[in-house]
Amino acid sequence: MRVLATCLLCLMSPAVFAASLNVTFINPGYQGERFWDMVSSTMQAAADDLDIELEILFAERDRHLMQSLAARVLERKRPPDYLVLVNEEQHAVELLEQVEQRGVDVLFLLNGPSAEQRQHTGIPGEHYRHWVGVIEPDNFAAGARMARALLAAAPERPRPLPTLALLGDTLTPASINRNGGMLDVLIEDPRVRLDRLLTAHWNQEEARALTAGYLRWLVRRNETPALIWAANDPIAIGAIEALQHAGFAPGDDVLVVGLNWSPEGIQRVARGELLLTDGGHFLAGAWAMVMLRDLADATIEVADASIRFPMAALDARDVALYGEQLASPDWSRIDFSRFRYANAGYDFSPLRALEMLMEAPQ
Repeated sequence: MRVLATCLLCLMSPAVFAASLNVTFINPGYQGERFWDMVSSTMQAAADDLDIELEILFAERDRHLMQSLAARVLERKRPPDYLVLVNEEQHAVELLEQVEQRGVDVLFLLNGPSAEQRQHTGIPGEHYRHWVGVIEPDNFAAGARMARALLAAAPERPRPLPTLALLGDTLTPASINRNGGMLDVLIEDPRVRLDRLLTAHWNQEEARALTAGYLRWLVRRNETPALIWAANDPIAIGAIEALQHAGFAPGDDVLVVGLNWSPEGIQRVARGELLLTDGGHFLAGAWAMVMLRDLADATIEVADASIRFPMAALDARDVALYGEQLASPDWSRIDFSRFRYANAGYDFSPLRALEMLMEAPQ
C-alpha cells in the first residue's frame, strides 16, 4: 500500500527532479533543415519540462565539424553532464573514444552504433563505461510499411510494376535499415519490377533530377512508372515535381510514399499527391531528454536505456485528423514528464504524442 500511495502522490504532484542537468546535443544537420529542426524543437520542449539546460550545436552535415564540436565541448573546464550524439557516417567508435577519455556520459540518438561496430563497442556500459544509452526508431519496419502501402494501393497490371526506389544514403544505420525494410518487401513481390535503387543524399533537387532521368529511360522503353518509394519527404517531393513536369499525375498515374511527417509532406498527402508520409521519429529528441532525466534520477539503469521505438504512417484519413496539429506544432503544449518511466514504463508512440497535442489547451 505504501508503494501504491507513493506512486499516486507522484502522479498528482508537480514534477520534482534530483538536480538540474546540463545537456549538449550536437545536431548533425543544418540549422533551418526541416527534419533536424523538428528534432531540436521536440528536444527543447521536453528539456523545458524536465529541468534540463539544453545546448544545441549544428555540425552542418560535416563529420569533421561534428568531431571538432565534440572535442571542443569535452575540452571545456565544465563539460555538460550528458552529450547527445548521432552516429552519422559510422563514426561512433571515434566519438566514444573521445567521451571515454574525458569521462562525459553520452547517449546516441537516431543512429546508434551499427551491427558491425557493436562487435567493438558491445552494449551500452560494456566496453565504454560512459556510453549510457541509445534511442533509435524502427527504421526497418517503417521502410517495409511504406513498401507494403505502395503494393496495397497499386493498380492491377498485366505486367510487373515499374518501380523506382530513391534512397537517402547507404552509410547511416538508420538509412541502411530503412532501405532494408523496403527491399525485404519489394524484392519478394512478383508484381514488382524494381528498376533502380538511386541515392538522392536526402536532397529534393537531386531526387528531382534522378527521377527525371528514370522517366526518360522509361520513355525510351515505351513504358510508364507505377511506384516510387522515397526515403524521406524532400526526396518524395522532388520525385513528385519531376513526375508533374513530365505530365504525370502523382497519386493517380504514379504512387509515391515518403517519410518525415514534415508540413510539406502532410500538404502533399492532403492534396492526394503523396500516398502517405511515415515518421514521428523527430520525437526522438524529446524521448532522449526523458531518458536522460530518468538516468540522472536513477529511475532507470544503463541496462534499460537501449530503446527502439515505433514510427507510424499518416495517410489521407490520418492527415484529415492530425494534419492541423502537424502544420505548425507547438510541442511546448505537451508535458513530456508524463512520458517518464515511472508512469507505467516507456510508451514512445508518436501517435500518443499527437493525441496529447490535440487534447492540450491552446
